[in-house]
Amino acid sequence: MGQGLSCGASHEHGRLFTAVQMGDLETVELILERDPALLNQTTVYDRHSALHIAAANGQIEILSRLLERSVNPDVLNRHKQSPLMLAAMHGKISCVKKLLEVGANILMFDSLNGRTCLHYAAYYGHSDCLQAILSAAHSSPVAVSWGFARFVNVRDGRGATPLHLAARQKRPECVHILLDNGALVCASTGGYG
Repeated sequence: MGQGLSCGASHEHGRLFTAVQMGDLETVELILERDPALLNQTTVYDRHSALHIAAANGQIEILSRLLERSVNPDVLNRHKQSPLMLAAMHGKISCVKKLLEVGANILMFDSLNGRTCLHYAAYYGHSDCLQAILSAAHSSPVAVSWGFARFVNVRDGRGATPLHLAARQKRPECVHILLDNGALVCASTGGYG
């Protein structure tokens, strides 16, 4: 995460992303103290922000400090993935919980496969992340307006629900959690055949 910086990227820019990835809080704070504008910079190709890199690498202290600086928890990368999606994808439960706590939107869809953070947690088999997202969905204003049952059974761009993905990837614990939360066994897929 964070690699892929081009030669044209500033030295401080590259140092910030490396420090975030490595969990070097002291260096991150020093760099941002010198140039707070770097907080809004992204990697060249994937457009990962420092928040994306912290979330994907489980750097909870850095993630928390970035959020304290009023960083948007729903900032998007090149594929319209939020930090919450990357934390769920990589099984970084402390980051998932922190992002949920600050109100990260659980109903955002990426542009790769039209998936949400719930799809990612189910696909990669991170049952603790899946459970945290489902728990947050019970009280989230977005999920409440959308409906919890609809959220649990949300389809990705090809018609797969989180239950379909968990079953296909052989993630029994995620399958059980989804079933216990109202996932429909009879839901058919669309584009997967």
